[in-house]
Amino acid sequence: MPEFKVKFVYEYGTADDNRLDLYDGAKSLEGIARAITITTNALVNGEIRTRADAAEGAEFYIQAPRSGSFIYEATIYVGGVITSGIFYDFLKYAFNEAIGRLDDTPIRPSLQDRIEPTMGELPAVLESALLDVHRPLMQSPKMRLSVTRPRGEVLATFDRETGLSLRPHNETLAEPVLGNVTRYNTLSRWGKLYDRSEGRVISFHLSEDLTAHERSLITWSLHESNLRREHYLYFKVVALKTASQNRTKRYFITRVSQTPIADA
Repeated sequence: MPEFKVKFVYEYGTADDNRLDLYDGAKSLEGIARAITITTNALVNGEIRTRADAAEGAEFYIQAPRSGSFIYEATIYVGGVITSGIFYDFLKYAFNEAIGRLDDTPIRPSLQDRIEPTMGELPAVLESALLDVHRPLMQSPKMRLSVTRPRGEVLATFDRETGLSLRPHNETLAEPVLGNVTRYNTLSRWGKLYDRSEGRVISFHLSEDLTAHERSLITWSLHESNLRREHYLYFKVVALKTASQNRTKRYFITRVSQTPIADA
């Protein structure tokens, strides 16, 4: 089975003395186990599991703490054909989307194919596990946790600010969002849309109460987008926004229309 190693390096605060608070440190390691298992299962099997005690086709181990700051190393054995590039890129994408720190670097088609089955849903499910990962960081504002490849390439960096981003609040927007659908999974009802006012792509989840016609508009917008034709829609949404920067993480869509929504 292919073997992948991921290091978790706690720095500053008590970590520089090679120690963490017993309870918060234990909860953080539990969060690491859940986050790694959920993400690996999504990569290998293309499905989301909220119970993170096992992932079909993968085995997980933790190495003893290393000297330095406070360093743990996880070892993951994965069945099937998974390259190291795809594994680490997928982990980097999932963790950074969950904390709202994705950059605008184009995604390689091979990685996009892996993202597609769990699009939008994976970062939402990871929030709970990553909150536990942040437990020591929230108690020690100077502390930082770097998730790295074995030779040190940083995949994600967690700190107090990213911990706050994992505690979004709901806000029903008074005005409809104008945008177009760029990705959509009909089975999970998760997708992505380009928000013209924000000037960026944002994940969304559709309400089960949408009509068949409203759901058909979603697929129409995606189709027209692929053909590079006029394809904008109006969306009535509940926005999930971060506590620290009031930045939109994702939308929960409650209505869809081709014309302005009068009561929005």
